Amino acid sequence: MTVVDEIRGIDSFVVPSPTTVERERILGEWATGVEPYDVSALVTVIRHGHMVPGTRVAARCAGDVVTYGDLFDGRGVAGGVRESSVRPTPGGIAALLAEFVTASRVGAGRFGTGGLLLSADALAVAVADRRNIAADRRPRRVDPAMRPADVRLLALPWGDPQNTVDLLAAWSSGASVVVPTDAQRRDPAALAGLIDTYGVTQVVAEAGLPIRFVEDGVDRLPTVARWDLAGTGGGSMLPEAVRCLSPDAVATVAFHAPAYLGAVSRGPLAPTAWTRPVPGAKVLLLDEGRLVAPGVVGDVHVGGRALGAEFALSRDRDRFVDDPYDPPAGLFRTGHRGWWTSEGRLIIES
Repeated sequence: MTVVDEIRGIDSFVVPSPTTVERERILGEWATGVEPYDVSALVTVIRHGHMVPGTRVAARCAGDVVTYGDLFDGRGVAGGVRESSVRPTPGGIAALLAEFVTASRVGAGRFGTGGLLLSADALAVAVADRRNIAADRRPRRVDPAMRPADVRLLALPWGDPQNTVDLLAAWSSGASVVVPTDAQRRDPAALAGLIDTYGVTQVVAEAGLPIRFVEDGVDRLPTVARWDLAGTGGGSMLPEAVRCLSPDAVATVAFHAPAYLGAVSRGPLAPTAWTRPVPGAKVLLLDEGRLVAPGVVGDVHVGGRALGAEFALSRDRDRFVDDPYDPPAGLFRTGHRGWWTSEGRLIIES
């Protein structure tokens, strides 16, 4: 067990467990994100997609285009596309939506490379969180067909379940999505070209991408107004890279876990890389099943409304454990380590 003194150093004095007051604050204020305040049912999210003019571009991939009409007038979703591709393709984009809509109707479904099983409620909560972050405000009852142009680049690996969340969140807001091919996703120059060509306003990517852009000689990406970055990489170089590329952009970094759909915790782009649990999520830092005190490093466990039920066909199923402080709820042992600061900020070790 390790004690961290406000991020600045390591102290040899170990506090094995929190005081009563600290325990109450961790369980009552810090560990659990507030309940989502405006979670639309998934059927409402899909209905928003139907409201967008059918001729508007929903997604671009490898030079091909999928329109809102392709997705929502019956040709894309109900037209017989049964399996999404392991690589991003226009047909695979339509199939991915169909796969998840079907999963939501039956209450559970398989997706992602691990075969994660999730409820429809989990998908609705995750989409609501993504819509709030993308808009940078509370949801508003606005016709998505009337919203201003919004072009989002989804540069996460195609097998990441987060892509489904971002696609549904984008389409329920009337946005256009640019999906790079595998080759483009690995090439910073190609991604910069897509951003410039289509006037991308929001980038969803792994945390190291802005640094790769700078190292590859990319100068400015002025159209990008928001960076949604995932992961614990990047370090102190990341804020400076984003400022160089998009000086006026808003940027956040999110911590993801394999068993949780969407972000578990999110924070501002800063060298200390602190986060807070997102609405609907829960984070406990445990040492041998016991809460650790603020400043003490523990094993990161996640739970909440978007936690998967299990991993199908995976050896990681034993990482699902009972929540000792909220039975019979479950937790997933992420394999990461982290600690709470005295102000209730969650720091995930890189």
